[in-house]
Amino acid sequence: MRRFPVTLLILVAVVVAIVGGWILFAKSEHDRFVAVQRVGEQRSEIRMTYTVAHTNGPIAREVWFFQNINGHSVATYTAVDRRGNKATFDEQVVNYDVTFLFDRVVADGIWELETRPFRGSSQTLHVVEIAQIAGNDHGSHRFQFSDAHYIATEAGREYHIHLDPHKPVPDLMSLQSTSTADPRYEKIAEDFEQFGSPRFKATIAQARAKLLKG
Repeated sequence: MRRFPVTLLILVAVVVAIVGGWILFAKSEHDRFVAVQRVGEQRSEIRMTYTVAHTNGPIAREVWFFQNINGHSVATYTAVDRRGNKATFDEQVVNYDVTFLFDRVVADGIWELETRPFRGSSQTLHVVEIAQIAGNDHGSHRFQFSDAHYIATEAGREYHIHLDPHKPVPDLMSLQSTSTADPRYEKIAEDFEQFGSPRFKATIAQARAKLLKG
């Protein structure tokens, strides 16, 4: 009586399972590799400009510029005094700090903020510009404001009057109002001004000091 080759059957089953698993795993890994490669080949550009114009003092304008082009980042700072003298420098950013800055200002509402009436202190004017290209998608946005701290803490109130056709006059004692204060403007300004390594910040301080001395 011949014995059933149980051992051989087990070996065949194991081999089939290994080959089948490898085929499935290889396809999954291949698909993921293709997807990652496709993303990596897409055009990716980020540009952010933050300008502060000063109405008083020896420094007339400061400009922070950041860009990330397909993974290569640079940060630039420029200061100009009222006689036209300029101090500027570039720093190649080898880590992901510019990308992190972009993520931070987006989270803080940079795409939603709009130009605000110039109220509060008139000593500075802030202009924010942002542009992004991701594959075939692109967008840009620009807005300006004056006193970021005033906007964040005060900025006045908006009053809403509802005219009821069944009443001869509106009830001015029951006006509804909402605060127009928005801390996001001040947060965006801090995001840009606090950017950089200790060396980057030290160079900014040296550039300012040079122009302040005249």
